Amino acid sequence: MVAFSCSIDALRATNDIVGKQNYSWQTLSPDGSGVFSSTQIQLATIPLHDANDLDMIVICGGDRSHSYSNVVLTNWLHNMAKNGKRIGSISDGAFVVADTGLFDKVASTIHWKCYDAYRERFPKLNIRPSILEISEKRFSCAGGTSSLDLMLHFISENHGPEIAGQVADNYFHDFIRDSSREQHMTNAFRLANKNPKLAEALLLMEENLETPLSIFQLAEKLQLSRRQLDRIFARYLQNTPQKLYRDLRLTRASGLLLQTGMSVSEVAVGCGFQSASHMGKYFFERFGQTPGEYRRQKNLA
Repeated sequence: MVAFSCSIDALRATNDIVGKQNYSWQTLSPDGSGVFSSTQIQLATIPLHDANDLDMIVICGGDRSHSYSNVVLTNWLHNMAKNGKRIGSISDGAFVVADTGLFDKVASTIHWKCYDAYRERFPKLNIRPSILEISEKRFSCAGGTSSLDLMLHFISENHGPEIAGQVADNYFHDFIRDSSREQHMTNAFRLANKNPKLAEALLLMEENLETPLSIFQLAEKLQLSRRQLDRIFARYLQNTPQKLYRDLRLTRASGLLLQTGMSVSEVAVGCGFQSASHMGKYFFERFGQTPGEYRRQKNLA
């Protein structure tokens, strides 16, 4: 709802500021039956074939977008693309747009929780960890408040930076972010500005999940002793490098289990574990379930 509301309300605020109905919007679904948000608030929709005068089409997705498939929507999006419409996604809606092939020739992004699964499913795409990506006819953003940044860029294109700035001020949004701004991939990374070596260590871990570095290799790359590295993690994160590194790989594994059709063994290898049983031991400790149980329960929820 945050991503959805931010995108629409930015357009409403622009209309108020310029004193003119420059923007209007329609909420669509394939059959017009309405949809429920993740907060169980129902949104009224109209059927795709009743939409008219569209300049831009935004696919807003949620937790189940990776498994969503609708032939009517796919065919409609292809027709809209042939007619030169600007088409893109918010958050997990990138799965839906990428599945139609409309992101094949442009950079795209998605919410960091889905980043690994998105890369696994679409290995040939140019996928970036940025908060948003904009090309001439395609766009995507990571969701959350980044949908506000996305709309502010479009507002700036149409009305100039001064109007976009006034809209941003309406939400106490003092800095309009662009594609140069990367998503923080872990909560720990957001704390890392307190120590540059910690930031570097976490970045190295994120970049080496499939083939993990040993803690000694990590310390060597950082030009630290093993003891110094342990002290930094204990001081700032109240954790050990080994456990945090393993937790990052388990987090990646949990996403791949839910958002891909990879077997548990394939997920284990893709997250740097020796075998499915090796991953399963630590997975149970972390989540209280085996990987198979976790996949079944979450997909039924």
